[in-house]
Amino acid sequence: MRQGESAGDGVLPTRGIVTATPVEAPPLTRREALARERAAQAASTAIPAPEVPVAEQATPASAAETQAISPRPTTDPATVAALSPAVTAEKRKPRSRVRTAQIVGQAVVITALVAGTGAFVGLSTPVDLTVDGEGSTSRTFGSTVADVLASEGIEVERGDEVSPGLDTPLSRGMDITVSTSKDLTLSLDGIESEQTTTAHTVGQALADMGIDARGASVSMGLDTALTDEAATALSVVTPKTVTVRADGETIPVEATAASVGEVLEHAGVEVSDTDFVTAPLGAPVVSGQNIDVMRTETTTEVVEETIKKKVEKKKTDSLVEGETKVEKKGKDGKRTVVYEVGTLDGEEITRVEKSEEILEEPVTEVVLVGTGDPNDPDSYEVPSDSGSTMTTEEIKEMLGGPSSPWYKIAKCESEFNPKAVNRQNNKYFGLFQFGIPTWQGVGGSGNPADASPQEQFQRAKVLQERYGWSQWECAGMVGVG
Repeated sequence: MRQGESAGDGVLPTRGIVTATPVEAPPLTRREALARERAAQAASTAIPAPEVPVAEQATPASAAETQAISPRPTTDPATVAALSPAVTAEKRKPRSRVRTAQIVGQAVVITALVAGTGAFVGLSTPVDLTVDGEGSTSRTFGSTVADVLASEGIEVERGDEVSPGLDTPLSRGMDITVSTSKDLTLSLDGIESEQTTTAHTVGQALADMGIDARGASVSMGLDTALTDEAATALSVVTPKTVTVRADGETIPVEATAASVGEVLEHAGVEVSDTDFVTAPLGAPVVSGQNIDVMRTETTTEVVEETIKKKVEKKKTDSLVEGETKVEKKGKDGKRTVVYEVGTLDGEEITRVEKSEEILEEPVTEVVLVGTGDPNDPDSYEVPSDSGSTMTTEEIKEMLGGPSSPWYKIAKCESEFNPKAVNRQNNKYFGLFQFGIPTWQGVGGSGNPADASPQEQFQRAKVLQERYGWSQWECAGMVGVG
């Protein structure tokens, strides 16, 4: 309404009304707002706007009335003075009553509003509310912590922390804390996991999960506030002490590395596709871990090798059972071979033959194996060649070499001489110093010294088979038997 306009019936004019400045209060809940509105309505209906009595409404006055209240023409100052107040009072009386009613009505409304606000303040309970670290003061007509949260529009979901509990009765000045549940997608040293926390900041969340952030590389500031709107992606790489061994050196590494590859980068160790590492490059790393890098190398090598001769064995009854004789002497061959050699830190681990060239073919050796019965001289043949056909070296080889018991006995008995004769009594002859009766007992004829070394050896084995090593005195002296 603009200044100067008159108010309609039943409406109080605003001109001259003193307004009260409302005291600022926290935002009202719906329940509180309804209570205050009802208090204001009650105050406004208590005193209706004053109406002008019918008798006082403006109507045309009769001539008599006009006369009664109109002053007579007179020049008497006393009369004028006596009539003037009466006329003045008669004219102001209706306006004065209306104005008084208006002022009184306005005062009652203001008083009711102030009283309503006072009643709200007096009957509600003030509490201090902190939600995820942000504090405010709230007033409520409720009786429990749950009522406060409902009046503030705070929905408590599973995983949220409320202190004190939702059913706790309210008291003036009570501290209520709400920590909402928040989802985290955490990558800790390369290992991802889904976490839930009621912490307010990144730093608090890490502390709650037992993760020491000192010296760590964190993808967000520790003071960054967490929200419950969507999962927060957080990456943390903790500092580690790792030992790297490569190229003959031991390198200690202290770094905030999440994987084996990152540790090797910090150590300045380059790895090729052919190298071998004790852990995959993308594998997570832990403090105290040892990482070995081994260099692999492939080279080509040309080698001349011996081709072993083959030995073919043939059975024959011309020899005593167990006796062997080379029928055809063999010979080893030669070849050149190309190898691909793989090494790991200088040590050979693979050798693959790639090609070969035959330089000399091997010759197969044929060996006769005796099957004759040593107890039956007629079951086998004795070579007829003389001892002059065998050298001392050949005799030694026939006897089996220094480790053979026959070698030791022949050396002791005759010094490998198939023609030897015992000079003390001239009764023992040949390699094994046979006596004539003993020689004949194993199938021999004539003098043993006249027989070939091969026959002497074969007859000696027959004797040993029948009677053992005790037939030779030298057996005990050389440790045979």
